[in-house]
Amino acid sequence: MHPTSPQPQRTFNHLLPSIAVLALSLLSGAASNAAEQSSPPQIASQIQLGQSDLPLMGTGVATYLWFDVYDAALYAPARTPAATILNATTPKALVLSYHHAVSVADIVKASWKALDEQYTGAARARLKPKIDALQAAMQDVKPGDRYELTWQPATNEGASPQQATLQLIYNGKSLFMSHDAELAQAYFGIWLGEPPLSPKLKTALLATQ
Repeated sequence: MHPTSPQPQRTFNHLLPSIAVLALSLLSGAASNAAEQSSPPQIASQIQLGQSDLPLMGTGVATYLWFDVYDAALYAPARTPAATILNATTPKALVLSYHHAVSVADIVKASWKALDEQYTGAARARLKPKIDALQAAMQDVKPGDRYELTWQPATNEGASPQQATLQLIYNGKSLFMSHDAELAQAYFGIWLGEPPLSPKLKTALLATQ
């Protein structure tokens, strides 16, 4: 049912836990107030990750009801099969550019909405402290803010071999780093796993496939 007048802020916030993040990735604040909205920067056609240039694989918009929550963009090597996007050998980056303010608490709720459908029992128990550590480093999001989740596989090339690295970046600042491939697979899997947080958004991110 569509209301004929803007919803109060407290009612809008009450709906946030059910939104598709991730969120990383829920709405916060009164959407009827234009001052609380922001137009994210233009999506780049490629980004640099370590020594590699990753082309844009697909883009999508996470929505809740009639609101755009954030723009999402996925970067990976050209011709990466969708079936291997979560593999530890596949470098990738997911960029979320927000239109609305979002609290860390709402990001956590939304991410576990997906993770609880993907993991149960011992697998969930093993992952939870790792995901808790990542999310403990997060900051609340303001309109126009951007989160980047990146994964660089291990390499033995050149004079300086590199460990596999997962990073969470907020407005250009690294907030969290790990070398755990299982954590990387699980967190990217919020959007790209099965079932994903939003099937429509997953399809859009994997558009080149």
